[in-house]
Amino acid sequence: MERRSSRTELRIIALLSYVVVALLASCTALSPAQRPPSSTAAIASASPTSAGTVRPSFTTLTDALGVVWEGIDEPPGPAVAGVASWVKGTWPDRYTTTAAIFVPPGSGPFPAVVYMSEAAGLTQAQLDVARRIADGGFVVVAGCDQGFARVQCQRRRSLFETDAAFIELAKRAPRARGQSVALVGASTNATSALYLAARRSDISAIVADSGVGLDYPAAPVLILATRSDGVIADSVAQGQAFESSLRAHGSVVESHYYDGGAHIVLVAPATTDDAVRRAIAFLDTYAKR
Repeated sequence: MERRSSRTELRIIALLSYVVVALLASCTALSPAQRPPSSTAAIASASPTSAGTVRPSFTTLTDALGVVWEGIDEPPGPAVAGVASWVKGTWPDRYTTTAAIFVPPGSGPFPAVVYMSEAAGLTQAQLDVARRIADGGFVVVAGCDQGFARVQCQRRRSLFETDAAFIELAKRAPRARGQSVALVGASTNATSALYLAARRSDISAIVADSGVGLDYPAAPVLILATRSDGVIADSVAQGQAFESSLRAHGSVVESHYYDGGAHIVLVAPATTDDAVRRAIAFLDTYAKR
C-alpha cells in the first residue's frame, strides 16, 4: 500500500510540473504549423561571429516537420564559445525560432544530443554546458524555446512542437550520426524530455536534471538532483521515487543525488563539473552504442 501511495504521489507531483511547463509554453504561443513533405533547399552564406571570424556555411535544410533551417549571424549579446552554427528555423506559417549547434573536432559522424533548457530560457551558462557536452564527442543542438535569456525567441502553442523540431534538426545537423538523438532536459524540460522519449522511437538516452516525469520511456535515463534545490524542495525525494518507478517498469536508470549545489546541477557552480562529467559518461554508454 505504501508503494502504491508513493507512486500516486509521484504522478501528482510530476503532473504539477507538467502543468507548469504548459503554462510557460502558453505565455508566448502562436498558431500550430502545417506539416508539408520534407525537402532540401540552398546554401546559406557564411556567418560572421561577433569576433569578426567567419564560421563555415550552414547548408539550408527542411526537416520532417516542414521547418526550414538556415544559418544566421550570432544573436546580439556576449560571444558564445564553440558554436559551429547559429540557425533559424522557419515554419510554413512564418513562425521562427533559434538554435545553436555545437560540433566536436573530427570528421564524425557523432551521436546527436538536444539540450532542452530550463524555463528561464537559453542562458549563457546553459550554452556553456551544451559546449562542454559537445566537447565529449557529441553534436549538440541547444534550442531556444523561451525568450527570457541569452537568446530571444518564442515557442509554439503545441507544447512539444518546438522541441520536436530541435530533434529533427539534430538528426540532420552536420556530422551528426542521425539515427537517434539523446535528450538533456533541465528543470521543467526534464519533464518534457521524458514525455517526448516515451512517445518517440528515435531517442537513445535521457538526462533528467532537476525534474521528473509522468512517463516511463524505453530509453535509459540518468536522474540528477540536489538536496540543496531552492526551487523544488523535495527534488531528491521526487527523483528517488521516479527512479523506483522506472526500475519497476523495467527501465534502465542511473542516478546521482548531490548535497550541495542548486537547482539545475549541470549549471550550478558547485556541481557543474561533476554533473557534466556524469552526463557525458552516461551518454558515452548509451548514445554512442
